[in-house]
Amino acid sequence: MHLFKKTVAPFFFAVLMLSLAACGGNEEKSKGDTMSLEEIFSAILSGVDGLPETAFTELNEDNYHYYLFIDPVKGADALACDSLINAVPHSAVLLRLPEGTDASAIAEEIEKNADPRKWICVEAEKKIVKVHGNTILLVMSFSKTADSISENFDKLWE
Repeated sequence: MHLFKKTVAPFFFAVLMLSLAACGGNEEKSKGDTMSLEEIFSAILSGVDGLPETAFTELNEDNYHYYLFIDPVKGADALACDSLINAVPHSAVLLRLPEGTDASAIAEEIEKNADPRKWICVEAEKKIVKVHGNTILLVMSFSKTADSISENFDKLWE
């Protein structure tokens, strides 16, 4: 029994630890997790009917709150796609958070603070906030447009 404890038991323990580590490291990333924010936008805006003419804006400290309604998140990347005409209520924003950040908590904060009346004299019909992995989508637009963008976002993580 003493020989077992000194030689065989540590061997089995090492094999068990290696197998557990191997299982944890083999998580497959979804398509959306491996795409850049520009690529995600290209995919989620593709085929959306009624999409207004838009322009992309990289978020920085000066415009972060205007687009995401929260303070900047250190280490995060964010990209907005807004209507070029202020009288058209349309905004879609992607936020990619650093690993280990609580995406759900940040999405809740965005949901709570996002104002679909941020435009002068107009209001978005629908506001959607979604989280997949460490990527958050905020879309405020016409109902059909927002739903289409949201569905396309979900498909990237199927």
